[in-house]
Parts: sequence; structure tokens; C-alpha cells
Amino acid sequence: MARVRIEYPQEQTFFHHEMALRITDLNYGNHLAHDTLISLIHDARAQLFISHGHKEIDVDGNGTGVVVADLAISYRAEVFYPDTLTIEIAFDEMSRKGCDLVYRVTKASDGGLVAVAKTGIVFFDYNERKAAFVPEEFKQMIAEVQPVVQA
Repeated sequence: MARVRIEYPQEQTFFHHEMALRITDLNYGNHLAHDTLISLIHDARAQLFISHGHKEIDVDGNGTGVVVADLAISYRAEVFYPDTLTIEIAFDEMSRKGCDLVYRVTKASDGGLVAVAKTGIVFFDYNERKAAFVPEEFKQMIAEVQPVVQA
């Protein structure tokens, strides 16, 4: 069976976000639930935009936000309550109307790789209800952000 292969762009981390697992984040296997990981990377993406004065639903102040066009996750290890996760985000594959965000999820305590994920985002004009070009505000955000150097 072919597996999803996602490569995290080394040296390209533009944002990192830590979060402690909640007891409600576990599934019947007593480890992090797969659907919860999707919510955690969404939260990290929202925090990325907020940290630069934007909102996912309104990046440019005129109603242009993002929609997730696709999602892929490669799980690498279990994590348990009360572990803390670090979610790093890198930008990749910029196009006229969107880009990929790549996520590296690690255990904060030892840096062990938990998962690598990718979301393809498309910019969307919520007023016109159609895809939109990448807003200048987003391009500026990427240009101004310096990659986070990991020790």
C-alpha cells in the first residue's frame, strides 16, 4: 500500500506553537485522536494569522480569507495525555491563488516526531463566494517573517 509522503521544508519554519494535550484529545486507544490532530493544526494555523494581525476568514480586511482545499497527514508516533506538542509551520508551493502550509508536529519534551501534515489553502472572497488571488497582505506577511532557527 502506498503511503503519503510529506517532506517538511528544512530551515523554513516561520511559526511555532505549543499546546498541551487535554484529556478529551484522546481516543479509545488512549492516545491522541487523529481527528483532534486536524483541529490542533487548524488552531496553529489560526494562531499564525493572528500573530501577524490577520484572521483566516479576513486576511486583507476586505473579506478575503482562506479555505482548506486539501489535507494530508503522515502519523509517525503516539502521544499521550498530558504531553505538550510543538507545531511548526512552513510555507511551500505558492501559486496565484494559494499555497501549501506544511506542519511538523513534535513532542515538546524530547523533540520526537509525531506527525507531518500539509494543507493546501486557497484564498477565497467571502463576499463574492469565489476563489481570489493571494492578497498583498499575505505576501507581505511571508516576506517580513524571518524563519525560526531551531537549536
